[in-house]
Amino acid sequence: MYNRIFVTEFNLGFHFPKSDRCDLCEKFKVSKQAQTLTDDVKYEYDVHQTSKMNMREVRSEEKKNKDLPVLLFDLQNVIPTPHVNISSLFYLRKLNIYNLTAYYTPTKQVYCALWSENLSGRAGNDIASAFHKILTVLTEENDITVLITWSDSSVPQNRIQSFQTQFCIFSRIILK
Repeated sequence: MYNRIFVTEFNLGFHFPKSDRCDLCEKFKVSKQAQTLTDDVKYEYDVHQTSKMNMREVRSEEKKNKDLPVLLFDLQNVIPTPHVNISSLFYLRKLNIYNLTAYYTPTKQVYCALWSENLSGRAGNDIASAFHKILTVLTEENDITVLITWSDSSVPQNRIQSFQTQFCIFSRIILK
């Protein structure tokens, strides 16, 4: 519905991201442009696309189901502060702020964990700590025994063992 309204009523479109692209999709795109596309790469890409569509359908269904406690989270782009348009201040060193945002579907509540680069960075452990804080506040405010989480495929958020371990420990202690 969102896409339909923006395209038909406002004549707006969506652009492809310049970064944070999937390695497999880029491999397929480059192979196709260079006319070196093999059957293996094509098959792998087709399986990947099917899997991606299936995951989107599952996520969409889980978001629609009001009985399922779903938490969607994502790390916002780095926020340089202060944001000014004064030429003499534009090139000065800015303080980077990080924001991990989570949306809890049953209550439509948004949770944010903000921290600056002088406190910590944005590696897997840093994001795991921020996510742990969000989960702690979430479970204090809501009676949760089951929780489904969704995020993008950002490496620090999903593919680092420390983040996955942190989530497992949290679910054993808090979700009982």
